[in-house]
Amino acid sequence: MEPIRLKLQRAIERSKAAYGLYIRDKKYYQALRIKQANNEVYGLLQSFLYECKDSEIGVVHVYLFHLEDWFHQFEYLERNEPALESEFVFERFVDTPPFPKNILTILKITK
Repeated sequence: MEPIRLKLQRAIERSKAAYGLYIRDKKYYQALRIKQANNEVYGLLQSFLYECKDSEIGVVHVYLFHLEDWFHQFEYLERNEPALESEFVFERFVDTPPFPKNILTILKITK
């Protein structure tokens, strides 16, 4: 496995683990874990975009757009200066790309 793919695999697994901890209670401190993990995924995806196969570019774009929209929503919700244990709920914006579940297959990432 190429190093960037291995890094992406681990970063995406971390993001998924953070989301798994968040989904039950949806607290701000839990969302901060997702933000940290997603920042890493975003940076790796930006680098991967210039190394990936032509057939992978589309899904990488969708994931980047999904994360950009997520970051904008996070920043908007954060303006209210929530307490760490406050509820912090995301709802995907209308007409924005969902998380591209097929990225894991395209990158040959399992789990």
